[in-house]
Amino acid sequence: MSLSRRTFLTTAGTVLAIPAIRRTHAEARLTTTQEAEMDITRIGSQPSAKGPADWFTGTVRIDPLFQTKAPARAAGASVTFEPGARTAWHTHPLGQTLIVTAGCGWVQREGGSVEEVHPGDVVWFPPGEKHWHGASPTTAMTHIAIQEQLDGKVVDWLEHVSDEQYRK
Repeated sequence: MSLSRRTFLTTAGTVLAIPAIRRTHAEARLTTTQEAEMDITRIGSQPSAKGPADWFTGTVRIDPLFQTKAPARAAGASVTFEPGARTAWHTHPLGQTLIVTAGCGWVQREGGSVEEVHPGDVVWFPPGEKHWHGASPTTAMTHIAIQEQLDGKVVDWLEHVSDEQYRK
């Protein structure tokens, strides 16, 4: 078989296969759409919570943003730390993303230096990395925290960050 005939047959086969592939993907989307519907969570529909003393030092407010339904695993909250407030050391089984939205904060991974973060900064902590985050000593900080569940767990809380560890 000549190269040009082989090229033509390959191209024709690909062109004929594309509609079948698109139809399969459209059917899969239709099935998913029929099982779940768009969900809008209105601002103020979920109460704020005070950050528990077992997990935080200082005054912290947690505003839940979203909890997804299976098979999705992500959850998100807006967390506001008053000056000097911070999390305890902790890890996440599938990692954590922080999006700083206001103020000035500090983040640190175990063995690393304290890093200053500002609005627009995005911080990623890999799965299992021991870390903490919070406000600077003089300025409040708010971030959106996004993490995923693994076997129903999103975080493992550890010991508090001491004042000595917190100092830069």
